[in-house]
Amino acid sequence: MSVRPLALAALSLGLATTPLLLPALLSPSAVAVGAKRAAIGNPVDGNLGYNAFVEYDTTLGSTEAEGPIATGGNLAFGSGYNVSLHTPGTFTAPGDDHPAALVVGGRIDFAGSSPDGVLKVLSGGYTKIGDMTGALAVDRDVNNAQVNTQVVAAGTAHNSVPRIEMTLHQPPASVGPAPGLIDFTTAFEVFRERARTMAACAQNVTLVDDAGNPLPDGPYPPGVIGNLTLTPGRTNVLHLTGRQMNALGEINFRNQPSQDTPLLIVTDTTAEGGVFAWDNPNTAGIGSQQAPYVLWDFPDATEVTMVSGDSLEGTIYAPSAHLKDVNGSNIEGDVIARSYEAGPIVGGRSIVAGELHYWPFNATISCEDTSPSPSPSPSPSESPSPSPSPSPSPSPSPSTSTSPAPSPSSSRTLPVPSPTGSGGELPATGSGPALPLAAATAAAALAAGTLLLRRRGRRH
Repeated sequence: MSVRPLALAALSLGLATTPLLLPALLSPSAVAVGAKRAAIGNPVDGNLGYNAFVEYDTTLGSTEAEGPIATGGNLAFGSGYNVSLHTPGTFTAPGDDHPAALVVGGRIDFAGSSPDGVLKVLSGGYTKIGDMTGALAVDRDVNNAQVNTQVVAAGTAHNSVPRIEMTLHQPPASVGPAPGLIDFTTAFEVFRERARTMAACAQNVTLVDDAGNPLPDGPYPPGVIGNLTLTPGRTNVLHLTGRQMNALGEINFRNQPSQDTPLLIVTDTTAEGGVFAWDNPNTAGIGSQQAPYVLWDFPDATEVTMVSGDSLEGTIYAPSAHLKDVNGSNIEGDVIARSYEAGPIVGGRSIVAGELHYWPFNATISCEDTSPSPSPSPSPSESPSPSPSPSPSPSPSPSTSTSPAPSPSSSRTLPVPSPTGSGGELPATGSGPALPLAAATAAAALAAGTLLLRRRGRRH
């Protein structure tokens, strides 16, 4: 029998369009973040090797960071905090001959610091401050002898408190003002897009009880132990609600994550309104050596408070959240956060928080499409829609710049990673009235093609 071109064209349109739209109909949130391409690369790429990389303000109350720290806003500090205990990092600012172990895009908040505060920048690292308002870099003591450089409050002298002190002589002019050293704004637009991309990854591992039965889909019993077996050679993805996360007493690893077998844990805090008090579970079977291969993603959280729990193995990825640490246990990994309090300062004294250990995330994240059927990847020429930036923090630095961000291995200022950087970025396809219209068009085309085929079949 012959088939009229109109019927064939309608059928072809319906079949061609349906696979593309089906994921959108079944998973609108996935389409909103462009879930067609799931090769994320290293999610922390662009943090320039900093142990903590923060978009806005940071408080370093207690106790120390083994690696370097960069914050786009203002900095307050407690009575005794050490930065770059083990390494000053690799990013060296233009014109300097030592790595920038501490970068402050805004000002030093002496009034918000502990009255006896002393922040030490160790390992031969330099300090770079965007806005020197209210601060003074000094390299001479009261007897006019040259000493290691300090940053003190304007109008005070060497060894006054609160102060920042280096372990070497840094030319005072190189301390600051040094505005626009890092483009935090653009970097965090990319980080937020990556967080949403990872949230659309399909779960492919399951927590089970000691008998091998999957833990329930709903709330977990308090203190439950979940056993986890990872599949080698792929990104292992686990989705939890905030309530499930806090109910877990322990995640027992039956095998260990590695560079080619990373673990991505996505926590949905929708039920908490994005404000999450985190009692993180013990992670039996892994330690600091496996920390570079575990990522804790909080894509929708606006505030995460680390309340209790054992040492956290892995990187905290909360680019839209204020991260507050009041847990005395350590973080073994990177911190990516909108703002950060490592031990808040209350009444001039800091609440004890854990140490920040330098185990940078070092794996590639890729995941399967969330749709139930294969769909084509977007054209390489598609450009991602920019993620909306959150409203500024209460005291953002006026000097936070949008100039290009430097590379960690170069003394020149280079662009921050683009949303199509290493590993590929997820283009945002958007949502709105076009989606139901396109779906209706596809459905109508498919139905019309099928009907014409049937009619032609009955005539012959």
